[in-house]
Amino acid sequence: MADISTGAVLHPGPFVYDIISAGTAHRARSIFDGHILGDQLDVRRCDRHFWDHTPIPETVRHYIRLAGFEGVLDCGYMMLDHALITSLVERWRPETHTFHLPVGETTVTLQDVEVLWGLPIDGPPVIGIDTTHSVQEWVNLCEELLGFSPLMSDFDGRRLKLGCLSRVLDAGLPPDASDVHCRQRARVYLLLLLGGHLLSDKSGNKVPLLYMPLLRDLKTVGQYSWGSAILATLYRSLCSATSPYRSSIAGPLMLLQLWAWERIPTVRPDRVHPLEHYPGPYGARWNVQFDVHRVARHVVSIFRDQLTGLRAREFIWQPYSDDILASLPPYCTAGRRIWTSVTYLICWEVVEPHLSNRVMRQFGYHQPVPDIRLTENQQELHSLDRRGKGNQDWLTAHRAYVEVWTDRHSHVEDGVVAEDPTYPSDEYRQWYRERTVVYVSNPTRQLILPEGFQGDSARTQYLMDAMTQVYYMAETSLTQSDEQHANYFNAMKDFASMTLETVGESSRLAFRPSRVPQQIPQPTDPNRVERAPRNVHGGQHGGGRRRRFRSPEPTVQTGLDGRSQATEHQGTSTGPFGHSRGPVLMEAFTPNTDELHGSGEQHVGGTDAGQSTQALDQRLESQITQVDIVMPAQPRRTQRAHKPRGCGTHGKLGHH
Repeated sequence: MADISTGAVLHPGPFVYDIISAGTAHRARSIFDGHILGDQLDVRRCDRHFWDHTPIPETVRHYIRLAGFEGVLDCGYMMLDHALITSLVERWRPETHTFHLPVGETTVTLQDVEVLWGLPIDGPPVIGIDTTHSVQEWVNLCEELLGFSPLMSDFDGRRLKLGCLSRVLDAGLPPDASDVHCRQRARVYLLLLLGGHLLSDKSGNKVPLLYMPLLRDLKTVGQYSWGSAILATLYRSLCSATSPYRSSIAGPLMLLQLWAWERIPTVRPDRVHPLEHYPGPYGARWNVQFDVHRVARHVVSIFRDQLTGLRAREFIWQPYSDDILASLPPYCTAGRRIWTSVTYLICWEVVEPHLSNRVMRQFGYHQPVPDIRLTENQQELHSLDRRGKGNQDWLTAHRAYVEVWTDRHSHVEDGVVAEDPTYPSDEYRQWYRERTVVYVSNPTRQLILPEGFQGDSARTQYLMDAMTQVYYMAETSLTQSDEQHANYFNAMKDFASMTLETVGESSRLAFRPSRVPQQIPQPTDPNRVERAPRNVHGGQHGGGRRRRFRSPEPTVQTGLDGRSQATEHQGTSTGPFGHSRGPVLMEAFTPNTDELHGSGEQHVGGTDAGQSTQALDQRLESQITQVDIVMPAQPRRTQRAHKPRGCGTHGKLGHH
């Protein structure tokens, strides 16, 4: 869908690259550049096989309870809102394993896994030797532990198709089933639950066979930290889905949806008959009928707009009060001592850091500027998988990370209790603003023929930022003006302050919008492998296609400080009447060292940065009043050169 772009486009952020690397490819940046407008991720799940065979006989449920998964059964089956999941992925940062929202960093923690699903978290990690067996050996093991022999076609390498497990449950359980038979049936249910719901992958219908040995002794299964393994899987799924080249996501996404419903009231449905006393964990209270008349569903642009305009009072930092925690079964708070542990989460090859020190407000503590613990080797960890690693001893391979998890009680983060965690300190707000992606939606892009929901949160955010800058422009000018103009600048300050206070945004005046670097790095994805165009390299049918995004329209990037810069891909831009104009020449960016080193100064962009603030403010003022519409240049259509048709044997026998 075509759009138009104004000549002044904000830098989306971040402005300081010590957390988020410059030029990192991310779904949010592609949305800002206009490559992704309303694309919704394909959320894959395959837990119907499991829920279609509930309720579970008590003789079998007893062993599932011993394994530590009864809380998930109490929560039941729920529909997933793909649009809500997609909008949350857009806010996820793989560098910190947190969602970057307007209110600050937040994430799903070990506390959420235990309270919402009742899964055990304080135990040894889910890891071991990924043993390779022949198909016949796997068949024999299934006969022993599951009570049936799968067909050869039911195996896919070291994975088992969920359909064969479902067919076993279709037969039902005899009333006089032996204890051995009940144990076998419980393992079938657990494999379905793990492969189709809790630890699912994008295959959608297979479960790794490496879980089989762990399920041999059902009395010891519950001692493992299944909660941390499932949280590690969720982190990995979110990190992978942030790539603009990914179109699907899998994993324990119901946990993510429950987390969002508990903390963001504006995106959750109403419960028709809320349960005052519900069985099991806190997430079971959502296992009721919903009323969705007051909320949007299944529309990405609406959720994206809601998250962009999220206000401080619209996010619940502590949804689990002391009274609520006291009312839950003991297994929902058994791991309370490690809820704030800064450690590694492990699930076989998956290793992801649990950075509770970045979200201390979720535990009722004051949020200081966080350090960069456990964030150094994210790219290396994200590249690990099981392909080609038969008989891999992951316990040995991840020994360093396992030791950190084993010592998790020593890494518990303590903090200063906050009277109201809703509003962080001005120091944190300034630090966070400079290091987050400020704009996901681009407020300067407007569709030529808009269809569907058109949100205004990004434009509202831009106007609030501009009004904040006007306030500081007037404040700076007061220090350099005579008495004759002092009243004028005071009136400007009062007007900006009153405007922000009227719309409930006066807290923005606690910090000045960040200065903007002159160069905006273009996104690159170091993990993406470009394949050659079809019929150029490789085999009879050639290689795969490159996935190409359309080139963004040439624009001039402008920050709230009034300085303009051309993006790296620009050469010329086209004016409203078809005239070409060259890119704006850039001057070197000199960062304010006081900002980067966290000084106590709240004003950003002082007069020691190479040019006076007054000059910058004057330039911004002139640009605000003189904005022209730039029509995007139409891409040239090139005709593909005709290729003679081959005989079909090139690439096999060579040219002849």
